Amino acid sequence: MENQRKTDGIVFRHPTTQDGQYFWELAKASGTLDVNSPYHYLIMCRHFGNTCLAAEKQGEVVGFVTAYIPPDAPDTLFVWQVAVNGKERGQGLGLHLLINLFKKMKSLNVKHLDATITPSNHASINLFTAAARELDAPFEFEKEFFSAADFGKNTHAPELLFHIGPID
Repeated sequence: MENQRKTDGIVFRHPTTQDGQYFWELAKASGTLDVNSPYHYLIMCRHFGNTCLAAEKQGEVVGFVTAYIPPDAPDTLFVWQVAVNGKERGQGLGLHLLINLFKKMKSLNVKHLDATITPSNHASINLFTAAARELDAPFEFEKEFFSAADFGKNTHAPELLFHIGPID
C-alpha cells in the first residue's frame, strides 16, 4: 500500500470503510473513550480517511486515530479519538499514530494539533504532552472547549482544549 510505514511489525495506513467496524470495537473495548455509533466510525473512515490513521499488525487493526481539519481552521488537525488495543498499550503506539498522522498532514500546511480531553484523563494528557515534546512544539491545556452543561442532562466532565503548535 502507498504511504505506509512499518515500525516493530506495525503498518500505519489510512483507513478504508472496512476498518470502521474495528475502530468501533477498539473504542468500545478501551473502557475510557466515549463510544460513538458504528456509523460514526464508518463515516470517519470513508469521508475523513485522509485525516485518520489505522495501525495494523499481522492483519489486525490494533490502533487508530480519527481526526479532521475543521472548516474554520484549515491549518489545524483536530484529533477526535486515539485508541490502542490492550495488548499493544504502553509501547508508544498511540504516540506513533499521532506523530505519523501529523507528518502526513504537513503537506496540507497543517501547523497545529488540537484535541479535547477531560481533566481526569491522565493517559490522554500524557499522550498529547509527549506528542508536543516529540514535535518540539509549544502546547497549552486548560481552556474549556465544552462545559459540563453543554452536554445537557448527560453526566459528562468538561472537555478542555489541548492545543499544540505552531509546529515547524
